[in-house]
Amino acid sequence: MPAKSGASHSTGYLVSVVVSGLLIEHILAFAPSFRRVSRIAGELLTTYTNVPISEEAAGMLLVTAVLVGVWGVGYHLYRH
Repeated sequence: MPAKSGASHSTGYLVSVVVSGLLIEHILAFAPSFRRVSRIAGELLTTYTNVPISEEAAGMLLVTAVLVGVWGVGYHLYRH
């Protein structure tokens, strides 16, 4: 069972990264407040990791986290 769950979660993560990379420019263009949230997330990640990160990359990570969360919840609800 862990192999099926792990494969599903890793596939979900891969799909989420690709989709968020495609969606981030549209999200930033149509939701100006998300740009501020992305900048704050980028500054927070830079503070803790000492690695500079752009607001587009930080926004992509936020979108990826949301998509992976939705994928995981959907997978477990479907499974049970």
